[in-house]
Amino acid sequence: MTRLAHPRIVAPVAAALLVVGLAGCTGADPAPSSSPEPTASTPAPADSPSAEPTGDAQSVPATCETVLVPDGYAKLEADGLEARAATLFDPIAIAIEEEGGLVCSWGRPNTDLVLDVAQIAIGDDEAAWIAELAEAGYVPGDGPVPGGYRGQPDAGNGISPVVVVEGGTLTYVSTPTFAEFLLPAS
Repeated sequence: MTRLAHPRIVAPVAAALLVVGLAGCTGADPAPSSSPEPTASTPAPADSPSAEPTGDAQSVPATCETVLVPDGYAKLEADGLEARAATLFDPIAIAIEEEGGLVCSWGRPNTDLVLDVAQIAIGDDEAAWIAELAEAGYVPGDGPVPGGYRGQPDAGNGISPVVVVEGGTLTYVSTPTFAEFLLPAS
């Protein structure tokens, strides 16, 4: 004859095992995350869209939360644009990223509406960057902002990117509408 365990003994033992098992799940050392930490080229999620400049661009004080004036962030929100990882195609934006500059990107989910902003301190290298702009097909002009250079229109959407050279910085903006919202370089 098989004797069944008494419920008064089984319940406390089961509860004790459950507590021990759950305690192992809440240890002080969290498991490492499989998702990469944000870098200058991949902004943090929308609840924290910050990307810090790296490398030689440390003198650029801007972050993804400060590269635009407040009205620019209001326009981002009104347009439904959220922080996202950057996917750069423009040679100037790619050069800024490769040199360790600040790269920020916002987009409307499930669309191809994207705003990329890339900024780098150029200091004494202004002439070299101006030559690189010319090589990439950018032409000087004061539209949409003073100090602006217009790039070639995108084949898919016809929008011309803008690069602004001001105050020892070079700033790439993929959409000219947002060039007027750049925080003036210090």
